[in-house]
Amino acid sequence: MNTSGKPAIAGGEPLFDRPIPFVRPVVEEPETIIEMIRSSLASGMLTDGPMVEQLEERMKQVLDVDHCVAVASCTTGLILLMQALDKKSVTMPSFTFSATAHAARWNGMDITFADCDPDSWLLRPNDVEGEPELIVGVHISGVPCDVQGLEAKAEEVGATLIFDAAHGAGSSIEVDGVRGPLGKYGTAEVFSLTPTKVLSGPEGGIVATNDADLAATLRRARNYGNPGSYDTLEAGMNGRMSELHAAVVLAGIDHLDNRVKHRNTLADLYREGIGTLPGVGFQEVPAGRQSSVKDFTITISDGFEVPRDRVVEALKAEGIPTRPYYSPPLHRQTAYSDIDTPTLPVTEELASRVISLPVWSDMDQETAEKVIEALVRIHTHRAGL
Repeated sequence: MNTSGKPAIAGGEPLFDRPIPFVRPVVEEPETIIEMIRSSLASGMLTDGPMVEQLEERMKQVLDVDHCVAVASCTTGLILLMQALDKKSVTMPSFTFSATAHAARWNGMDITFADCDPDSWLLRPNDVEGEPELIVGVHISGVPCDVQGLEAKAEEVGATLIFDAAHGAGSSIEVDGVRGPLGKYGTAEVFSLTPTKVLSGPEGGIVATNDADLAATLRRARNYGNPGSYDTLEAGMNGRMSELHAAVVLAGIDHLDNRVKHRNTLADLYREGIGTLPGVGFQEVPAGRQSSVKDFTITISDGFEVPRDRVVEALKAEGIPTRPYYSPPLHRQTAYSDIDTPTLPVTEELASRVISLPVWSDMDQETAEKVIEALVRIHTHRAGL
């Protein structure tokens, strides 16, 4: 690694001739997908058909859960799930993507934003105050929550517990000495299948649950709440998944483990390469848990001696895009400025320091090493920045 050159922002040559992707989906079997789509087109069944059913069956196996309901998106799944649970108040972390809160607002719920753990960046049981009717845990970047602790907290306060598992496909956790996938914890978990996820399609989501009645309600709700008689039982929506979307996801399922393994290798490479730089921090993956590494996010503190936003500019000059996941946090976003939220010190500190670096499932080691080199150069030449 050559770290002697100046950063591009200081007049050096960019490490990349053209910007690299921040994230990109991987399609290992395009011909398989094309054949499945041809079959779907020939059948005339383009939505909520046999491939969607096949996807639901495969995901039941992957997630080790009794029921999987395919929906148009993770957000759709969260909205329909919260509607089915019919709760009035919810506590969720502020350090998450906006869709978590949007689903609650679409259901007219009273939202309380909670702080998070400074190491794992996840909602902890003691972050839940009062007696909300619903608790939403979020597996940030694919790092599993303390599912047992949150289940105990929910039981203590009489709340229903669900998980926003948008980043969770491929993640696993050890519970009572047995390691298994996310999907069966709380009342339900909702996964995303968008192109930015480790298991991805053009769009889509999966609601996983062991509750047969809840699964039946969600299947009806994704089809306008129509049980078949046109006498709708709830105000559902068109939340169905298309056969074309299901085909892309189905072709990727057998490759999920390898994708997660590769992304964890990249995460280890990043940690080793920039872990000795002063002021650089990482999300902790607690013992007994494996992250899908949907994102790889670092923090830049004062010890780095270059402000976070200047680091972002310097990386961009090298051809390296980044994202500020999650800055601003939900309680500081305009859409939720009407909610009276006390200071959330951990969340606000994190949000001021996070930078998500590029990572995708077939990213080569050389690309990751250049991203590392860029950060080392920026710190080495910090006096001129």
